[in-house]
Amino acid sequence: QIDEKHLSGVSSIFATAQQSVLTESRSMLARLGRPNYVTPTNYLELVKGYCKLLIEKRKTVGDQANKLKNGLQKLSDTAVQVADMSVELEQKKKIVAKATVECEEMLVVIVQEKRVVDEQEKQVNAESEKIAKDEVETRKIADDAQGDLDKALPALEAAQNALELLNKKDMSEIKAYSKPPPAVEMVLEAVMVLRKSEPKWAEAKKQLGD
Repeated sequence: QIDEKHLSGVSSIFATAQQSVLTESRSMLARLGRPNYVTPTNYLELVKGYCKLLIEKRKTVGDQANKLKNGLQKLSDTAVQVADMSVELEQKKKIVAKATVECEEMLVVIVQEKRVVDEQEKQVNAESEKIAKDEVETRKIADDAQGDLDKALPALEAAQNALELLNKKDMSEIKAYSKPPPAVEMVLEAVMVLRKSEPKWAEAKKQLGD
């Protein structure tokens, strides 16, 4: 169906076309002697053909218009989504920027703490080396002391045995010394060591008096 506003123009075109065909048919008959018949049926076929073409074109244009409308709607929806995503992106940028600053600050702290730990580790290693060295030296001193003790024990045992042989007279004689002979003094000092007393002649003389 043709719109009312276009009906007059379309009718005029059809009439003009029909009149032009009639005019050309008469001209062809006069020039060539060949008749060309134009009937109302031909006119109706022209109208039907136009209507059919109009329907097809309307459908084609309508489909294209719908596609365009859908495309524009999608573009509009996409624009809204892009705007929302832009806002969300800006918010996430702020979050990322804040997290980046926090990570950098944490990294500084970690580096500082690692330096402290490394320094402490160096000190511990140095202390461990010193302790190991001192342990070796202490072991050597202990071994030397044990060697000296092993050498002194026989003499100490002999002194103790000799001390047991002393009688009261001998004890009185020893106490009478203001300074005993070196051998006697050494024996008495050894006895003081066994008694866990001060290894001096004065202490030995005092204990002899007791």
